[in-house]
Amino acid sequence: MPTSPFSQRLGNPFLSVHLCFLAVFLFSAFLTTHEAIELKNNYEQRQRAQLSEIQKNLDSQFQESIDELLYYQQMLNYALTHPLDSDHARETIARFQQVRQQPSWQLQLSSPRSMPINGVSDSWLMRDSLLIRDSRHLDQELRAALEFSFIMQFGDASKDFHSRFWYISRAGFFISSRPPQSAQELEQSYAIMTQRPYFRDQDPSNPNHATLRWTKGYQGMFNEGLMLTVSSPIYSNNYWYGVLSMDFTQQRIHDLMETTRHSLLQGKLLLVDRSLQEVTRLHAPNDKPLTDEQEARLKQRILQQPAGVLRLGTQFATWSKLKNVDAYLINIQSLRQGFSQELGRVALFMLGMWLLFVLLLAVAHQVIFRLVKRMDAMSAKLTWRANYDGLTRLLNRSAFFEQFVALAARGSQQHTPIAVIQLDVDHFKKVNDTWGHHAGDQALIRVASVISHTLRKYDVAGRIGGEEFCIVLPETSLEEAKAVAERIRARLEAKIILINASTTFSVTLSAGVSSSEAQGDYDAESLQASADSRLYRAKTQGRNQVCGSD
Repeated sequence: MPTSPFSQRLGNPFLSVHLCFLAVFLFSAFLTTHEAIELKNNYEQRQRAQLSEIQKNLDSQFQESIDELLYYQQMLNYALTHPLDSDHARETIARFQQVRQQPSWQLQLSSPRSMPINGVSDSWLMRDSLLIRDSRHLDQELRAALEFSFIMQFGDASKDFHSRFWYISRAGFFISSRPPQSAQELEQSYAIMTQRPYFRDQDPSNPNHATLRWTKGYQGMFNEGLMLTVSSPIYSNNYWYGVLSMDFTQQRIHDLMETTRHSLLQGKLLLVDRSLQEVTRLHAPNDKPLTDEQEARLKQRILQQPAGVLRLGTQFATWSKLKNVDAYLINIQSLRQGFSQELGRVALFMLGMWLLFVLLLAVAHQVIFRLVKRMDAMSAKLTWRANYDGLTRLLNRSAFFEQFVALAARGSQQHTPIAVIQLDVDHFKKVNDTWGHHAGDQALIRVASVISHTLRKYDVAGRIGGEEFCIVLPETSLEEAKAVAERIRARLEAKIILINASTTFSVTLSAGVSSSEAQGDYDAESLQASADSRLYRAKTQGRNQVCGSD
């Protein structure tokens, strides 16, 4: 900002005091701001680090269960392609043929090292077109399920992170690490499981099926509370047999978060599913709920980036997406909780000392200092506004033509050429009508930026109308000016203007160029009128071009 007339007139001893005070104040403010930023960055890094520790523990536990799920998937696929012929297998198939017409049945082999196979009747399957007992695949699936039931004995429900493990078959049976306790529970379990998204969405004909698919949070069928489920399809020889699935209850996730939570994370800690609905949380003292607007902002930012930080009024949110589960871990800490930590106390002390220093310095300088400062700032601001366009930061019309006339007179005296470029944004009204006036402002700012970065330091540019710009190039021929205009046109055409995260647009311009060398005239008004006439010619010839002749 240029020096104000007020400062130029202020030739008295108070000016030295003013400048000295300003230097001390700015230096102290810079140091304080620098330290505050360092403390803020340190705080954010600590929050992220502590959240990352919890995330790693959760991911580790989930990964352990997922590895087990993938192992069972490989085992089942191998068993389906290499069926085991044994006494137990033949016994299972024979007993199945005896009970398959019963409304509900359970095959419990004499071997203690197996889990029961639980199923429903042939007629029951007719309720759902997705369920089928295909005789071509049934025997080998039962043999594979038998092997699966043997291996499930090695699971330990008291130590596993997942609460339950299932194999759900399209052929009307299932195996669970927690077998049903009654015929009613058996039938109810199968009916509910086959309607869940973790089963139905894994149909290979469904475009959303995946090797591992996580559900949103939902209520368990037997009072387990809120839970997440991951499922994997069993697909062999172009036939879909069913799905393997694991349940993770809210309580087990909550207990793990409780044991791994660090004391520096004093805010509330939440785990949310992929739809950003809460699965579980750890409360903190003096929890303050987010407003609807703050919650919407946080959800929007989380969906935009997998990890980050965001200040929400007097609260500070840190989040990170889990790697092994379709969920997010979020910590929300209030300003009060942050200041109760060591870094918060240091920040308060530093702020208090700086405020005390500024107060003492201001009192020593007395009221005249503030009065002089305000008058000087006001005068400088008015001077700048009188000469520059506030939107594009180029010279306004009156200031531009004042410098134009001076440059033309100097060129005439020195017998050096001077060139003029008249620019106009193409279809500017369409930009405003399509994307709004904010987009139009962004377009003008972009045009001004391209012009400023293309010109030399002694060239002069100004905004002389709504979307019209004019440039004066001292010591420049017509051909050189046309080349400059073409560079501006090409650079602007290549620029993309961002409206929001999903919408962009671009603009072009037309230009007319004139030169004192070609016209034999240094009159500013004549040169500008000639350039304007050629600009009109460029527009009538199709726009987005430079015209340097009549």
